[in-house]
Amino acid sequence: MNSIDVVNQLRKRSKTFYEYARIAFEKGDYDLSIFMYEQSIQLCLKALLLRILGFMPRRHNIRELLGILSKTLKELGRGDLASKVDRFVEMWRSELKVLEEAYTAARYLPRTYERDDAARIAKLIDLLLALLEEVEECVFEER
Repeated sequence: MNSIDVVNQLRKRSKTFYEYARIAFEKGDYDLSIFMYEQSIQLCLKALLLRILGFMPRRHNIRELLGILSKTLKELGRGDLASKVDRFVEMWRSELKVLEEAYTAARYLPRTYERDDAARIAKLIDLLLALLEEVEECVFEER
């Protein structure tokens, strides 16, 4: 399987997690909704990084993956996009922490999430997906 096949597979899984996250939200299962949103964005980020770098970082932390993306964009001479990513992380820091916590908490810890938590995360994910799409379009339109 070549890297473009892996990118496509990761994107497909990302979309599936996103769809199930929305279903879980509608059913009131906010813990799993946030967990699935986290999985969705993690896979989307890894697909983008694989496409740009040619390899997939073995990290799970969303802020760390966004940091890798920002650094890579700077190395590509796209400081404008890197700054957008950095500003996004700064603006959404508390929600990103909740999202990262959900990676384990929704499965193993007695932590529960409320509707408001899941609604904020859903907004974060939609905005982050749009940003990642913009980054990809800008990076690959120049190549």
